[in-house]
Amino acid sequence: MSRLLMAAPSRLSREIRTNRLNGFVNITRQMAGKTPTKSAASTCPAPEPPKLKPGYFPSGGTHAVFSDLPKPEGDFMQAWSAKNSKYNMVMLSGILALVGSIVLVATSDNMPLFANVPDYPYTEDEMEEFEVEEQRRQEEKEEREQLHQDLVEAKELKIRRRKAKDAMAREVELMQKDMDEGVDDGEMAELVQLTQEREEFESWEKEEMKRLEEKEKERDKIKKEKEKARQEQLKQIEKDRKERQKAN
Repeated sequence: MSRLLMAAPSRLSREIRTNRLNGFVNITRQMAGKTPTKSAASTCPAPEPPKLKPGYFPSGGTHAVFSDLPKPEGDFMQAWSAKNSKYNMVMLSGILALVGSIVLVATSDNMPLFANVPDYPYTEDEMEEFEVEEQRRQEEKEEREQLHQDLVEAKELKIRRRKAKDAMAREVELMQKDMDEGVDDGEMAELVQLTQEREEFESWEKEEMKRLEEKEKERDKIKKEKEKARQEQLKQIEKDRKERQKAN
């Protein structure tokens, strides 16, 4: 009997503590289930995403991987159709503006359509100076072409003279051998051929030097005629210029 009386208070205290604990748990669940009000949401700003370190990607490494690529969102065909419609409208408006401008210019009398750019209004003195300058450039071009031709001819003459000199040395050697001990049939044929080639070269060289002299004389004559014509042209230009100055 005494044991029952002593156990009753302890059981009552445990029930009281259990009821208090259950009430505290229920209150906590009710507070967690309630949605925060507008004022509470406004006073608590959203946490900012952590900033990336320099040289690092969102995946955490120093090299980009596929997970670092931007992820597409939304309907692709819908976005593509909207963008394509916008571009088509821009193209059609540009074509209509071009056609309208051409029709307006073609039908208007006050706006003539020039196909070519008009020449710059140079003065007569400037045109004469341009003509003289163009003539001088043409003469320089002809002189360069003549110089190139002279160099080619001089190079050919030098090569043939060197070959003739070598052949002459061989010819002298064979002639000396013929006088000393005689030569065989092959060396005699070579000697005859060398003699014939030397005579042909001497004849060609004589004609070539004559042609070059005549060519040089003809060039000097043409140069003097051009110089005379140029002086007359300059005198005529100066005369016309003075007449224009008097008229003005």
